[in-house]
Amino acid sequence: MAEVSLLLIGDRSRAEFREACGALAEKGRVTAVPDVDAALRRLSSGRLAPEVVVLLQGYPAQFPAEDIERLRRAAPLARLVGLLGSWCEGEMRSGSPTPAAVRIYWHQAPPRFDRELRCLRDACGGAWSLPLTATEEERLLTDADRPVEKRPGLIAIHTDRFEMEDWLSAACRRRGGSTVWLRPPRPARVEGAVAAIYDGPGGGEGQLDELAHLAATLGRLPSGRPVPILALLGFPRTRHHRRALAAGATAVLSKPANLDDLYWHLDRLMEEGQASP
Repeated sequence: MAEVSLLLIGDRSRAEFREACGALAEKGRVTAVPDVDAALRRLSSGRLAPEVVVLLQGYPAQFPAEDIERLRRAAPLARLVGLLGSWCEGEMRSGSPTPAAVRIYWHQAPPRFDRELRCLRDACGGAWSLPLTATEEERLLTDADRPVEKRPGLIAIHTDRFEMEDWLSAACRRRGGSTVWLRPPRPARVEGAVAAIYDGPGGGEGQLDELAHLAATLGRLPSGRPVPILALLGFPRTRHHRRALAAGATAVLSKPANLDDLYWHLDRLMEEGQASP
């Protein structure tokens, strides 16, 4: 299958975009330009017909509505995706969000890009394969029909909230797994877990101490690797990512979490844990 053609517009050097841009380069044929004017010049040459246009938006109103409209006219068949930085988290409350067809925050990017670009490449009917006029609700309904791959195994869930444990346990059981609740401040010790989920409200030092203690007590897998930990953090910044990884997390997922994103991360953690050291 041919690679997906991608046009990236914006500053790829921003720390919050580096991981996403690296992932895009692995999964598609990327053309990168610094701004909309440069993108329009490339599009007008007739030698570039991207399937996906990604706007790297570091701050609100970086891409005015008139620039978005110029891009739509120059590449009418392309999916327009806004990859949003931390400063853009208040756009929906301000009432003037960038009018990209699909909006993805930087911390949501790895699983979303992986799923959707594979679907576009393989023509397997992902949410981005819908018509350009599709609504956010229609894209969510398409995601809801995605088949769930069975992944048996024991998942340790570290949280002090019953409703979070209940939701995460139901998600793991849906895939044929089982769970054990490690409830702070005195979580029970557990053996045989293939992965763990740490529910943290933020990146504060208290939470990081708790995460480091969890990593130290989970032990190791039969492969000899540490039990991988997925840390759930509320609207994380790049510094929260770094601190969580340094404290023992294997990966970080933002809250509120998308169920498919949760499964994507768990799949990779479990595959990594089963690999030979």
